[in-house]
Amino acid sequence: MITITDKSTIASLSELRTKSEEILKQLADHKVILQKHNRPVAVMLAFKQYEYLEKLLDFVEEYALGNLAKERDERSSKRDFIDIEKW
Repeated sequence: MITITDKSTIASLSELRTKSEEILKQLADHKVILQKHNRPVAVMLAFKQYEYLEKLLDFVEEYALGNLAKERDERSSKRDFIDIEKW
């Protein structure tokens, strides 16, 4: 297991099997990048970091959809809509 920055550690899958407790302790401080045959295959995060990223992704999606709706509304005219009362 190698700590490459203050926020990342690299560990092999075989190390995960043999040193799982030590690797899980590392998650309190930073993410762990898991490798198989010296290639990254997965990233382990503390659950709080995962929750934060999920919330951030939700916010970005809502922001993007809101901008898309705003752009469509600005490009549309009354003819693009159907009056429910007249339908």
